[in-house]
Amino acid sequence: MKRYRSIVVLAVALLTAFVALGQQPGVGRALVPPSQTAVSIEGTRFLINGRLTSPGKPAEGQLLNTRMAQAIFDDENPATVGDWAYPDTHSWDPQRNTNELLAMLPVYAQHGIRMITVGLQGGCPAHTPPALTCPGGEHPWIVSGFNPDGSLKPAWMTRLGQVIRAADANGIVVMVQFFYHGQESKILDQFAAVNNITDWLVNGGYRNVLVETANECNAGFSTYLDCSNEANVVKQVQDRSGGKLTVSASFTGGGMPSDDVISQEDLVLLHGNGQTTQQLVDLINGLKAKAAYQANPKPIVVNEDSTSLDNMNASVAAGVSWGYLDTGVNNYVDGYQSPPVNWTINTAAKQAFFDNTLFLAGPNSVATTTTYTGSTTADYNDPAVLAARLQDLQGTPIPGMPLRFALGGQSCAGTTNAGGVAACAITPSVAAGTYPLTVSFAGTSLFQASGASASFNVTREETVLAYTGDTSVALGATAHLVATLREDGQTAIPGRAITFTLGSGAAAQTCAAATDAGGRAACSIAGLTQPLGTGTLSAVFAGDTFFQPASATAATLIFAFLPAGAFVIADHRAPGTTVTFWSSRWASLNSPGGGNAPSSFKGFAGAVPTLGCGSDWSSRPGDSAGPPVTLPTYMAVIVTSTVSKSGSSIGGNTASMVIVKTDDGYAPDPGHPGTGTVMGVVCP
Repeated sequence: MKRYRSIVVLAVALLTAFVALGQQPGVGRALVPPSQTAVSIEGTRFLINGRLTSPGKPAEGQLLNTRMAQAIFDDENPATVGDWAYPDTHSWDPQRNTNELLAMLPVYAQHGIRMITVGLQGGCPAHTPPALTCPGGEHPWIVSGFNPDGSLKPAWMTRLGQVIRAADANGIVVMVQFFYHGQESKILDQFAAVNNITDWLVNGGYRNVLVETANECNAGFSTYLDCSNEANVVKQVQDRSGGKLTVSASFTGGGMPSDDVISQEDLVLLHGNGQTTQQLVDLINGLKAKAAYQANPKPIVVNEDSTSLDNMNASVAAGVSWGYLDTGVNNYVDGYQSPPVNWTINTAAKQAFFDNTLFLAGPNSVATTTTYTGSTTADYNDPAVLAARLQDLQGTPIPGMPLRFALGGQSCAGTTNAGGVAACAITPSVAAGTYPLTVSFAGTSLFQASGASASFNVTREETVLAYTGDTSVALGATAHLVATLREDGQTAIPGRAITFTLGSGAAAQTCAAATDAGGRAACSIAGLTQPLGTGTLSAVFAGDTFFQPASATAATLIFAFLPAGAFVIADHRAPGTTVTFWSSRWASLNSPGGGNAPSSFKGFAGAVPTLGCGSDWSSRPGDSAGPPVTLPTYMAVIVTSTVSKSGSSIGGNTASMVIVKTDDGYAPDPGHPGTGTVMGVVCP
């Protein structure tokens, strides 16, 4: 049961539907759905919906219960309300207090709790001495669901209605305690108060309610509510309700109810406060031996005792319902009676009580259902969120339970939250296809195992192929082709074949390579034979059972170097620029940055020892350098930044090389100029 030790997320909406149905009963007739929990009496035992409670368990026919007197608590005294402030907000919030109780009711029920006691005037809230204690006589705080004239306070009735309806949905009975000593004196018309709350309960149609008219009537109540008149108050409620309400009153710890109260009430309440186990057993046996009881045996309920499991076990063994009282301190941790109350099962004492309740009264195991609610498809190698909801057969979420998910040999686990939902992520590592997905709950001593399955579709991962290799290549040279393959453009994909193709049709040239660890594939095509000019290069990944196909294209520019020598232009010209590389007026049409060119240079470098940027070239004046007879349509041209003449020798540098699309009209004499348009760059 350690799964309940952690603080449940208190703002959980387990019971939001009951809180926010729009049923705000106020002080009039409550609009409620048909009751799901009807409590009744058969001899000395309790039934819910016509069946003995906790069948087959030691507490069969009993209402194991816990005192939650502050479930609808509020303090209207501005001088004292700060005593109950929450540590996180530093203020008191009555609706938060009720909501946090409502969130825990399913957990209480799952452990076998069949009744809670809720007070219209709370119980002693101060248990942090010396600053906070309950004085004798009238209390300084104003804690009451009644106005002084006996009318009902709408906000209190709203919260009470929320508790009764939520308890009803979870098979829990609510004992409504009308009055508490130290507060009842603030009600001037107590008779009217009894009638008003009786009418409210009857009009609500609640069938999961029992009544405690006064908590410990011998603790110093006024004459009307004192034990000497309590039998009349009990009868007042019985008569006013037309027998629809089951009514009782309580005495102080160890106190024996009077004969007139025993005879009048529908069940007998005992309190075990301050009693040893033997004293409690003696009190129970003494009650059973009284003539007033033997004349009309009825259920006996201890609805206020202590945290003693010995008292609990002895009471259950005697056939008497037993109630847990854990006053705690005002620290939002310990106990259930000192605001701000932490209603979770968060201390060793609380855990021990609920564990014992589970043993004595809880179901042997609660049937559960698991419903898969997560993703049903994902790409290979992309995370998928798997989720499922765990509930009992009534649809109540079960928090704090581990669920295990399995897909294609992979698995992950999650723990259900307050809404009963567990989630985890799996990154599919299997090939594309449809696979069975399973989610399983192994079960516990309290909850039966359950599971669910679904079909999960693994799809091929998206890929992106980017080309980064050569795009301008000389005819007859080697093209170095490179591409990178990535998942979604991010993660490298190794070991996949990439096919590169230059050109198309019968003239196409191809090579292929596998991607490396960085997703990079590289291969070369030697002896390029593609037509001069613009063309297209493609890189293709055909896809496989894990990855989708991908491709990339790039525009290419195939050009030629002259068989010998090269034409020259001055300074770099951007692509699209019209240039003159051969002319009798070359020197005036080209302006090298390093100074004016000699007029005898016509544009052709007859001696180019090394083709490429950074090399020098030389020539002779005019057409004596032997320019070619014809020109390739796309030709490499030297870009020089300086041209100088020394004697009959002309020379310069190769600052860069560009590709020029040549125009018609060229002839190897300078009177027929060579012109064209820069299309691309060879180097740098």
